[in-house]
Amino acid sequence: MNDIVRVIFALWAVRIGANVLTYIHLWFVKEYRFDRMMVHLKTKQGKRILFAPLRIPPLSPKTVIIFVLSLSMLLFLLVRINVNIYLRYLVTDLLTFPTTALFVELVNLPTRIYHRMIIGRALHMLMSHTKLRVIGVTGSYGKTSTKEFMAAVLGAQFRVLKTEASKNSPIGIAETVIKNLTEDHTVFIVEMGAYKRGEIASMTRMVRPEIGLVTAINAQHQDLFGTLDTTMKAKYELIQGLPHNGIAVMNADDPLVRTMGEWAKRDGKAVWWYSMHQPHAENRERTMWASDIRAADGRLSFVCHLGKHEGAVSVSLLGAHQAGNVLAAIAGAVACGMPFERALEATTRAIHPIPKVMEPVKGTNGALFIDDTFNNNPDAARAALAFLEKTKGRKIFVFQPMIELGAYTDSSHEEIGEYAASVCDDIILTNGNFLDAFRRGVMRIHPDKEIRVMGAREAARFIEQTVTRNDTVVFKGKEAERILNRLTTRRV
Repeated sequence: MNDIVRVIFALWAVRIGANVLTYIHLWFVKEYRFDRMMVHLKTKQGKRILFAPLRIPPLSPKTVIIFVLSLSMLLFLLVRINVNIYLRYLVTDLLTFPTTALFVELVNLPTRIYHRMIIGRALHMLMSHTKLRVIGVTGSYGKTSTKEFMAAVLGAQFRVLKTEASKNSPIGIAETVIKNLTEDHTVFIVEMGAYKRGEIASMTRMVRPEIGLVTAINAQHQDLFGTLDTTMKAKYELIQGLPHNGIAVMNADDPLVRTMGEWAKRDGKAVWWYSMHQPHAENRERTMWASDIRAADGRLSFVCHLGKHEGAVSVSLLGAHQAGNVLAAIAGAVACGMPFERALEATTRAIHPIPKVMEPVKGTNGALFIDDTFNNNPDAARAALAFLEKTKGRKIFVFQPMIELGAYTDSSHEEIGEYAASVCDDIILTNGNFLDAFRRGVMRIHPDKEIRVMGAREAARFIEQTVTRNDTVVFKGKEAERILNRLTTRRV
């Protein structure tokens, strides 16, 4: 009997250890936020939390502390609960996720204190840097691409500091400042993200931007914002925080951002626009716009206009939709004082693809893989499908269903399913979240088309056995990256 108990304990220890690691990884992905975790627990994946596939969190003091404390508590419970030994195993198994949640919250308390200290130090450095001009960038999507492109353009004339990767929270900004800010920097480009109202306002007070750029508004994070109107007001906090002579750079092609531009005019801000369409005559002097947009053979080109000025732009990017982000970058650079012609010259010379954003990858059997795993939202998914539609050969779409869309969840998945059915030969979903809504969209176009829901290993095997030369596979969303990594790590 003792041997059986020891075997069961060993199996229990392996399962509990694996589950604790998986839960800590999930907390890390959700930025240790309980509001985002609650949204996840409502999904099909979240409802199977007791049987989640193994994931390993990044190694850090925080993850190690949570892991050690969680395991210690579960072992203590296993020993101390006064019931049958087998029932103890069951109870501790059920308590694994709540236990990690408890220690996430306990560790968050000193983390918040530490973050306040770091933010205070960064704030002092920023206030002491009198010659630094700050540009804030926000929106539901396109923030990181626009920030990176703008930094590349402005770098031809200024010493530029930018927030790293997609670190768009107060602590992310503070760490960038403390780590990288020097007296030589004259421009600081700050990406600002939010999940509720007030978060961007706090970042705006911290960095005091003179220029604010809004990329676009969509259903991203509606489970947290609640309504698009709330999203607009949250993102508008950047524009509200500009000084009286500040410049708001707004996307004229997005109707919700156009409305925010009218708010900015009402509030006395100078409003500049950018657009992929010719503006009305009265807005032409303050609208950066593109004509003759072409995307072919791995390059994106267009003619850029501002008032009576115009010039050609050609960059090594995939997808016509990226013209919007490039235009935003040029508009932000010119608003910062860069001459129009020099900005265009720098754009063609300095802008390059961003890792995991429509990034070409050498695929299996001569196929082309597109790594678009950086993020996922309805507009980005449509843009990826629009690119896939124009490719030759077999078309495969590997798609991670989208969460945090709130009331727009079903309609968004139906729309993407419908578009994918009209474009793709094969559709692979990385999980079964919102499968019914996605299937309804597919059935409107092809009632008999198969939708494959596959894990990373199975999906990689299917792609490897399916694709040939001239085929294209688009990998969309972070879970799709695990499939791509099983196939290749070679970039074009």
